[in-house]
Amino acid sequence: MKKCRAKSSRKKSLLKLCFPLYFVFCLFAIIWLKAAVINLEYELGELDRQRAELTRERKMAVAQRANYYSTEKIEKVALNNLGMTMPMREKVFYVKRETVPGLYKTSLNNAAEKK
Repeated sequence: MKKCRAKSSRKKSLLKLCFPLYFVFCLFAIIWLKAAVINLEYELGELDRQRAELTRERKMAVAQRANYYSTEKIEKVALNNLGMTMPMREKVFYVKRETVPGLYKTSLNNAAEKK
C-alpha cells in the first residue's frame, strides 16, 4: 500500500509542478503573439505611409513630365536655347506622297530563260 501511495503522491506533486509551468508558458505564448501582432500593425502603418508618399511623388513626376512635354515649353526651348526660328511661308515646301511601286519578282531562273 505504501508503494501505491508513494507513486500517486509523486504523480500529484509532478502534476502540481507541471500545471503552473504550463500555465506560465501559455501566458508567455499569448503575450508573445500579441506583441507580434502589434509589431506587424506598426509595419503595416509604416508601409501605408510610404505608399501614400510614393503615390504623391508619382503624381508630381507625371505632372512634371507633362510640363516638360508641353508644346509651349518645347517651342520656348527651341526658340531661346537652340536658336531656331519660326518658318516663313515662302520657305515651306509641301511634298506629295506617292504610292510606292510594288515588289519586282526576280530570280536566277527567269534571267537564264531570257537569254
